[in-house]
Amino acid sequence: METSENKLLQPAPSRSLREALREARIREAESLDRSADRRSTELTRLEVLKAELEELFEELPESDDRFALMLVPSTPARLWVDLFCAVVYEPSTEVYRLVHNGRQGRKVLAETADVGDMADRIVDYVAQQIMARERELEGRVEPRLPERPRSRAGVAVAAFVIGLLTGAAGLLAIGYLITS
Repeated sequence: METSENKLLQPAPSRSLREALREARIREAESLDRSADRRSTELTRLEVLKAELEELFEELPESDDRFALMLVPSTPARLWVDLFCAVVYEPSTEVYRLVHNGRQGRKVLAETADVGDMADRIVDYVAQQIMARERELEGRVEPRLPERPRSRAGVAVAAFVIGLLTGAAGLLAIGYLITS
């Protein structure tokens, strides 16, 4: 009991604003160092993957301009394969993710920690895209046009306009019959 009373009677250590600011600056600097290290790791890993894939992209036909191996230092950094597909590296889990952005949203096509395995997955993706394009050009598969979504608001507006015109025509007919 006496020990808890002694703790209550002791004054709290006084802190100065200068000391608190100093500690906040130290924490912020450590945080910035961690984020800079993370960013550097992302870019380095994606550069290694890009080096693995450069030979593949040299083999692509010159007439096929759909694919471009481009490292974009965005947040997070991305290695773009084509207009819709990119690789992102996650340093916390040390995983490469092949992500496809499509009409239905973002979809993870592959996820692996091995750079060679990710390079193989990208080669497969490029080959599949080339084959799909060849089938379209040969006419075996017609390209699907996106379905136009039907809006309920559009149907409601059309029904209102038709009702308005029908009512106006009815009033004109009644007016004509009454005056005749």
